[in-house]
Amino acid sequence: MQTALTGKRGSQAGLTLIEMLVSMIITAVIGTMLVGGWISLQRSYAFTRVTNSARATVRDALDRVSSEIRMAQPPTADPLVKSPFYLPTTPTSPFSSGSPASACGPTTCVFYSAYNNFAVGDGGGLALTGITPPSTSKMRLTAIWLDPTGSTSQKVLKLTRDTDNDGDLTDPGGFRTIKLADSVVNTAASVNRPIFTYYFRDATTTSPTYGQWSHASTLTSATVANLRNVQIELVVDVNLSHTPTYVDVRTTVRPRNAAAIK
Repeated sequence: MQTALTGKRGSQAGLTLIEMLVSMIITAVIGTMLVGGWISLQRSYAFTRVTNSARATVRDALDRVSSEIRMAQPPTADPLVKSPFYLPTTPTSPFSSGSPASACGPTTCVFYSAYNNFAVGDGGGLALTGITPPSTSKMRLTAIWLDPTGSTSQKVLKLTRDTDNDGDLTDPGGFRTIKLADSVVNTAASVNRPIFTYYFRDATTTSPTYGQWSHASTLTSATVANLRNVQIELVVDVNLSHTPTYVDVRTTVRPRNAAAIK
């Protein structure tokens, strides 16, 4: 015989269809929120990692470019040859066809480098003092240039060094090229900033102390004697497939081994 208490418990056993549907909906909503949050965190982490890696790469490239230009030095001990920068008599490129037309312009800087060659002495300064400087035979013609090939948003900054010391950056087997940074967008229409800007000080000005400062995006035989600093700016897009996300790094370098630069 069934008691009243047993009957009451039996009437409350199990879940109704409505209750099951409500619990399933709540579980689905919570699960969707958790999965969406996890995906968002993963995307944010991946983007942050890519951005940090790009920033590190750009800073490394800027450090290398700065070190190279800082160690720029005249290729000879002749005191009349004071500039380490490559200035051809005609505005032709030291590169092969298709490369930038200016030897020292907004996206190219060509010079003689003493980078990592500690035996190379002060090619101009010591000669002016009458002291025989160390050998300059290890000076190497060096170019830092933006490869013009490829799309605007995927240009590559490169460094080319003359390895056989013949002053030619195009002869087969006589040069070495390395990549410094990719996705450089300095030449993109939305950015349009020179990589290299050259700063000059006019020593003939009537200003009492330092003279008149000026700057240009190209270096010529008429302005090289007054060159004092080179500003370097790299703009890299770390989000090429979506809305642009720019990493903009800038520094100013003073070539310390050029006898004409004081």
